[in-house]
Amino acid sequence: MTRFGIEEEFQLLEENTLVPLPLGSAARRALPSGVGTVGKEFLTSQVEFSTTPVLTLSAAREQLRAFRLALASFARDHGAVAIGSGTPFGIGPEASVSTSERYGTVAHWLGHIVDGHHVNGLHLHVELLDDEARVRALNAVRAWMPVLLAVTGNSPFADGRDTGHHSWRTVIMRRLPLTGCPPHFRDMGHYRATVDRLVTQHVIPDLASVCWAARLSETYPTVELRIFDAQLTTEDALLCAALGRALVESAADMDVPMRDGDAVQASLWAAAREGLDATLVDPFSGDLIPERQAVSLLMQVITPALTASGDLAFAAAHLDRILEAGTGAQRQRDAYAEAGIPGLRALLRG
Repeated sequence: MTRFGIEEEFQLLEENTLVPLPLGSAARRALPSGVGTVGKEFLTSQVEFSTTPVLTLSAAREQLRAFRLALASFARDHGAVAIGSGTPFGIGPEASVSTSERYGTVAHWLGHIVDGHHVNGLHLHVELLDDEARVRALNAVRAWMPVLLAVTGNSPFADGRDTGHHSWRTVIMRRLPLTGCPPHFRDMGHYRATVDRLVTQHVIPDLASVCWAARLSETYPTVELRIFDAQLTTEDALLCAALGRALVESAADMDVPMRDGDAVQASLWAAAREGLDATLVDPFSGDLIPERQAVSLLMQVITPALTASGDLAFAAAHLDRILEAGTGAQRQRDAYAEAGIPGLRALLRG
């Protein structure tokens, strides 16, 4: 089995209005140290948790649940809600950036974009020790990113209203350079030359600011999938991990034609807008197919890897629940339609 790690970004919101509160630093000081790492995030209302590298979903589940429980307890004690959602319901004042030299550089680079940049993601690191194997895997996952996004979209609200999208975080991220589908790379030398040129050109301030929906980590020997919104529940987060790891593991045996980046970008837009009702480009044929058919195609491709890791039953059952009950975005919409902010607050608290 291949090791993986999960980074989850959470945001602390005032419990009655669901607008961001600058409690990230207090949360980091108060949360007990344990397995995994609690870290600073870009906004003062955010906190990030990173698991240790693990081999199994059960090991990841133990770490994620423990952190979520501790963060939820802190939030309740401070009149707040700690959310696993790609965007907060309400924005309130302009975004407040955490103090650090790098975040200051990034904020200067973003300019006015930073004021509305309230986004929370889940980043999955899948370990591949060989440089060229990581590049091949990155190329292979490109065309499948819309399928993953369509089943995991979880940011329907912003500015106190329904955005009409399943992943408004994806729409916000499109304002940045290098978002969405990465280019197709010949080899590691091509990848390095490309990102180095972008830094030299001042398109991005540093290598850590590469924001493609999938990239090669600059810190670890991993393929990093950044397509996912922050997730409502631990089990939702684990589905991202199961599907993403299996997809990377399947890359060596996957004969997928090189899809045009614009076609993948169009499918990413459709997935962010329509979720499970999206029409996407078939990674193999290039034809347009419904998202639910694309999910079946993905499962055919990654079933051997899911079987080898022991994750097949979990992934299949959780996907069935999503196909029946809806994505996180749909569950948020249903909760708000039924009971307004109190209903949404109860769902976000879990």
